[in-house]
Amino acid sequence: MLPFINILGFKFASYGLIIFVGIFIGAIIAIFHFSKFFDISKEDIFYAILYGIIGVGIGAKLLYLLTNIPFLIENYQTLNLWNTLIQMLQGGFVFYGGLIGGFLGIYIYSKQFKISFKSLCLILLHVVPLVHSIGRVGCLLAGCCYGMEYHGFGAITFHNSFLAPNNIPLFPMQIVESICNFIIFIILLLTYKKFIKTTKTIGLYCILYGIVRFILEFFRGDLIRGIYFSLSTSQWISIVLIIFGISLFVFEHRKISKKKSD
Repeated sequence: MLPFINILGFKFASYGLIIFVGIFIGAIIAIFHFSKFFDISKEDIFYAILYGIIGVGIGAKLLYLLTNIPFLIENYQTLNLWNTLIQMLQGGFVFYGGLIGGFLGIYIYSKQFKISFKSLCLILLHVVPLVHSIGRVGCLLAGCCYGMEYHGFGAITFHNSFLAPNNIPLFPMQIVESICNFIIFIILLLTYKKFIKTTKTIGLYCILYGIVRFILEFFRGDLIRGIYFSLSTSQWISIVLIIFGISLFVFEHRKISKKKSD
């Protein structure tokens, strides 16, 4: 659609620029709004975000490479392996890898400077779906994370994309997931006072996004990411995420019940 954006004569990759905008907005909200509910300085939240950004980049790229290993093995005789690896390093990310890597980066910061990892997670997790929602707009502009062939309402057709199939109507995956993530952000925003300082916030996000991602994966067109037992890599991770989210709710419920009985 629009892989590059020209600003004052400079050419920027639209995906990276939109991601930067999303992270900037999310960071502002986390630092100046959600930080008020925790005993953590704005400076620590800012630096934790920087650690998280590094983790996101490493994790998203690493999982992308891992999910493409079967493709490389299957086609190694017909591929220029070195050039293919270079192309994979230049582009291609998997959100779940970024999510895991981001929180590992935050964990490293929390341990290094002796700050509550749980509190940092609760602060930053609230804005993750907002950043993700904005980031999917970048995916739309770049043509990545595209949907399957689709001739219904809202179909999108790329004409000069380096990533998505051109001149074929596709399911508007990026738009749908962007909307779903924004709805999750609103839900977390409406419930944060009820769940503040409890792992129910983390559980709620894991359940909601896990369900959304599991369903939307059926409409994805970029199946190169790996299919195992009829489910994609992201669907298997979604199942784990949903189970983890439910377990957090059960844990918090038992914790509260034990306090009341004591």
